[in-house]
Amino acid sequence: MAKKISDEILDYFDADHPALTSGLVGHGAAEALLLKAYNTDRLHHAWLLSGPKGIGKATLAYRFARFLLAQPATGGLVGGEERAGAPATSLALEEDNRHFRLVCTGGHPGLKTLERRPDPKTGKLKTIITVDDVRKLNNFYALTAADGGWRVAIVDAADELNPNGANALLKILEEPPAKSIIVLV
Repeated sequence: MAKKISDEILDYFDADHPALTSGLVGHGAAEALLLKAYNTDRLHHAWLLSGPKGIGKATLAYRFARFLLAQPATGGLVGGEERAGAPATSLALEEDNRHFRLVCTGGHPGLKTLERRPDPKTGKLKTIITVDDVRKLNNFYALTAADGGWRVAIVDAADELNPNGANALLKILEEPPAKSIIVLV
């Protein structure tokens, strides 16, 4: 069973939200693929995590996001500067890591999540991710990362995008900003 973050974290997300889960079960091959891409400086600007509902794809997406956000700004090849130190062996971060805690509280400046949210008028969960939600990614990517590191967007779940939202996301995918990753669940 995956370990959950302590109750000290603000309840920005529901208690069972993947952003709060520190453990990962059954995704060793996917994690190894992401680590290999990172360690060999061959990270694509977008990743699609697919499979049946409830198997931990979103948990893997948040784990990958936390890992990238915790990397030093000079990680990878930047201006001919190679990454220092040994290759990373896991995407896991300790729960007391600053980046882990910021993601858990929904306050990390380098992370933007697109998911169904409650409608402010009715209080009910929306059935789709709208084009207005996707357009917020343009504003997010228009700004430089505060620490010069990665900017990560997680779309959970991509099949909940309405057609206009999907088209707007396609525009972003066609011309990705530097040091940015989009993870589609």
